[in-house]
Amino acid sequence: MEPDDEPPIVAMSYGGLLPNVGFNAAGIAQCCDTVYPSDSRIGIPRVIVSRAVLGAKTIGQAFRHAIVPLRAAGYSHLIAHESGELYNVEVSARNFDILYGLEGYIAHTNNYLSPKMETIEAEPDELIHTRVRYFRAQRMLKENKKHTIKSLQGILQDHVNYPDSICNHSVFDLDPMDREKTIVSMIMDLTSRQMIVAWGNPCKNKFHTYNVDL
Repeated sequence: MEPDDEPPIVAMSYGGLLPNVGFNAAGIAQCCDTVYPSDSRIGIPRVIVSRAVLGAKTIGQAFRHAIVPLRAAGYSHLIAHESGELYNVEVSARNFDILYGLEGYIAHTNNYLSPKMETIEAEPDELIHTRVRYFRAQRMLKENKKHTIKSLQGILQDHVNYPDSICNHSVFDLDPMDREKTIVSMIMDLTSRQMIVAWGNPCKNKFHTYNVDL
């Protein structure tokens, strides 16, 4: 995408939503995780908020977009910069907190990590599998001091706690409304401006590299 007043953007989308996972020519990248706050309200939809983050020219501007006033709810915004800076901006309708990747890596799934944000998480006892995925990702990131595209692909293909693993698989004996699965796995290389994507479960589908000229 080449917006008139924002840096050029490459991003993915699904289900007719606005694109909100990708990176821009200013070296800002974003991934979004759904979280479950108890303070949701009528306001600016989070898909609009997260799309605005992708248009940021600086890290600070990305933060400002993520916590815009009058937002309806929030995501966990994993925000990276080509300099190596890594942040997790956990957001709800009325609160936020920022976690920093001090060790050179950061992971997030679908539960709040900040003690401040945990106090407003709705039904945390229903979010067990996401915690397993988080701890598994943390361990796999920490085990390797220098990751490669291949090692990151291995994390995305992991099946510990299957079917509710990092590589998530639909279980057909569940009600259709309760089924979930991985629909895309993505690695963004901000140095080489590449997006490495596997559509569907990455254990079954090949990764394709898209060279992006931004």
